Amino acid sequence: MIRKACKLDSDFQRSIVFRRKIEVWTNGKLEAVGFLEGFSEDSVSLDGGHYLREGSEFWLI
Repeated sequence: MIRKACKLDSDFQRSIVFRRKIEVWTNGKLEAVGFLEGFSEDSVSLDGGHYLREGSEFWLI
């Protein structure tokens, strides 16, 4: 599959609808990989963890 940066709300919604996994990167380090549970304007919930949207990179895989 093609990796795509996940930045917009529509990107996060697409990952939920199509059950695509997301990678979470913080400070150049891979923090987590899993299915999105939810998201808000400020944070993303992924497999029981919560990550701030600011300061993290999210990739659809």
